[in-house]
Amino acid sequence: MKLHLIVEDPDPAFQQALLALLAEHAGSVKTAGPATDWSDPETASRYYLSLPATAQRILREAATREDGYVPADVLRGPHGEGKLTGSSGAFKAALKRGVRRNWWIADQVSPVLAEGPGFGKVAGYRIRTDALPAFQAAVATHQQGELASQKDCLAEAIADEGGEWDAQRSVAALHEIGHAIDEKRARQILRDLAADGVLQRLDTDRAVYRPADDPEQ
Repeated sequence: MKLHLIVEDPDPAFQQALLALLAEHAGSVKTAGPATDWSDPETASRYYLSLPATAQRILREAATREDGYVPADVLRGPHGEGKLTGSSGAFKAALKRGVRRNWWIADQVSPVLAEGPGFGKVAGYRIRTDALPAFQAAVATHQQGELASQKDCLAEAIADEGGEWDAQRSVAALHEIGHAIDEKRARQILRDLAADGVLQRLDTDRAVYRPADDPEQ
């Protein structure tokens, strides 16, 4: 069995009891030091989860591309509505925060690089080549869990509210309960719910659905 334990600001009594337990089983306990590179998916996952939502999206979009690079125009969207302000700082802050928590070494290089002409303008973001496999594995794992959670939440919202559902309504409903998704992912969730028999598509020309048991069908 392999356990990873992180305790922040422990109660003194708890800390004393924990240290005594570890000392009692010292022969079976291996203390892990800080990571020295980004080759471990667990370290990549820790970095990813420490980021704010916008920075997570950037890293996620970069990790889903074979070369690990995502252009800023893609992140901003066709109408430039996506905001990237402060994202480069968020990556640096997460790196410093991990050093304080002894997750990686003090001179660890950033796994994400902002590329552009300078003067605050960013053309895109790139995951370092040596870090890309670990981040691709970490992001894929988290996406599976996130998508499953989003699917369950949307199914519950549809059951509660009924009526017709399209990608736009699904995005709005999930945003209200804290799931920041785009319409592409919403359409996938709707298709999955239809495949599960929860929804029924109204017709082949419109990606609009109703609950399968809706009496107005």
